[in-house]
Amino acid sequence: MTVITGDEDGGQRAPGWWGSDSALLDDEEARRRLVAATVRCVLRRGSGRIRVEEVAVEAGVSRSTVYRYFKTRDELILAVLLSRVDAAMSGVLGGLRDPRDAAGSLVAVFVDSMAMVNKDTISEALFSEGGRSAVELRELTAEPIVDAVYRHLEPLLNRWSESGQLYEDLDVRETVRWLIAVGSILMVPPWSTWSPQQQRVFVNSHVVRALVRPS
Repeated sequence: MTVITGDEDGGQRAPGWWGSDSALLDDEEARRRLVAATVRCVLRRGSGRIRVEEVAVEAGVSRSTVYRYFKTRDELILAVLLSRVDAAMSGVLGGLRDPRDAAGSLVAVFVDSMAMVNKDTISEALFSEGGRSAVELRELTAEPIVDAVYRHLEPLLNRWSESGQLYEDLDVRETVRWLIAVGSILMVPPWSTWSPQQQRVFVNSHVVRALVRPS
């Protein structure tokens, strides 16, 4: 992709430039384009090495346009993470065999999520060993990520709590944060190299026992 940057970068704007004040794009579309450009950069270089300037070039805008919507490189990575979270959670929860069963569903959420990460090139680039420095536990358990996962899991967790399957003293939102932290462990070796059966045993032993009351 050939891009000629704008006046602030000492050149002329390329065809397809959309970042000017007169561009007919709403904020949601602008953010979508910038996130898509970030994804392409991550796929080429890994999340640990991309820069805001590279995203601007990829998107065909000036750096100031990127900064209008995302203040830092980390915000761009977070936006990509959020897009992957929504896609993964929608797919995994939509495929649950019996959403009424807390134990079985928790195992499926973890194992199916790991399978989805392993098959998804974007997630592989984000969570590969080389990209891990850019996506660490503190970012995965940050409020925007917790909010996104909570929106998907809250109805199920509340249903399981109301049916008496979960321990009564669990705080649902903090439970989500803890689930994300445990899930991050399964995204890196040696856990990520385990078979689905080994992952099921781990989740049953360390997640289900901690949340689900014995029947």
